[in-house]
Amino acid sequence: MNLNTSFTGRDSLVTQLAVGNGNSPANELVSSGFFNSWGVPFTDQGAGTPNNVVVRELFYSFPIGDAVQVDIGPRLNYYRYFDGNRFTFFQTGASSFNSSGSTLLSAIDRGSGIVIRWKIIDPLQLTVGYLAENAEFLNPALGFNTSSNPGDGLFNSSNIITAQLAFSPSRNFNLRLLYARSSLKPYNGFIGGAVGEPVPYGYIDDGFGGFLNDSGADTLMANFDWQIADWIGLFARYSWGRVDVNPVAREEGRQVRVQSFQVGLGFPDLFKRGALGVISFLIPHDYLAGEQFLLSGGGDGGTQAELEVSYRYPVSDNISLVPAFYAIWNANNFDSNPTVYVGNLRFQFSF
Repeated sequence: MNLNTSFTGRDSLVTQLAVGNGNSPANELVSSGFFNSWGVPFTDQGAGTPNNVVVRELFYSFPIGDAVQVDIGPRLNYYRYFDGNRFTFFQTGASSFNSSGSTLLSAIDRGSGIVIRWKIIDPLQLTVGYLAENAEFLNPALGFNTSSNPGDGLFNSSNIITAQLAFSPSRNFNLRLLYARSSLKPYNGFIGGAVGEPVPYGYIDDGFGGFLNDSGADTLMANFDWQIADWIGLFARYSWGRVDVNPVAREEGRQVRVQSFQVGLGFPDLFKRGALGVISFLIPHDYLAGEQFLLSGGGDGGTQAELEVSYRYPVSDNISLVPAFYAIWNANNFDSNPTVYVGNLRFQFSF
């Protein structure tokens, strides 16, 4: 539930409330610290503590002149601003965790900070942001490093700085180039994403089971969507990332390097105006170097691949049916895991 309040007519105070109790059965084949990493419908999740209403987003948005928009607050959604795509937005297009956005771009889904959007000149827009991790799933009392913990605060928790340059020469084509620099604090001595969230670089130790210090990560990404004709479109993503390995007990440092690919087709107005069919194929975690540092993520040498076919059918202006099918090979990069098939049917209501 989104609550929007305006004081001047041009600004907006946004409060998003959420409640849920989902835990996808697609998580049967998990690895330690590597959860929600394959075949999971984006909406097949809870919201904080099961069945409790949480504040999922809270921020204030206001313009500076006609070309700049500023959003600031204790809980901003990273993907509200970065890595958008007309064919993979989960409410209308591809709907799994891995298909809806880059698997490597950010370990921080929601955070405290600021995002500035600057319409430089048609067709260019620059978006920059700083977010310190602060998701509803993370409880600082349990040791998570979030900005809501006074011991970590806004600048000492895990955080990310991102810049995105979007090039949109027409309504039919969008190209986004992104760079992200993350500072990742260890959880229980190891570097990895939060429990219950996608992990962009696996779960990392010093190669001998030892603990790590804070580690930096860099990600480069390109993302485009192109509506070739009224009935068909093409989209793709490529991400490359590296994370430093900074051992506590040894001086030498190394890196884990990884890439991901995605390509797909979109079919606007398929069988009905407002409908959208999507076919998405992706390789979410292809490790290039540093697999010896992975507690989980490297599997047994396999390479995970996924195929999603989804279709959004608008029954009315307020109700949609969204069936989807996923096939996942080598889940979590294990050749020894069986091929997994997931069927999902979502009833979507908006009012």
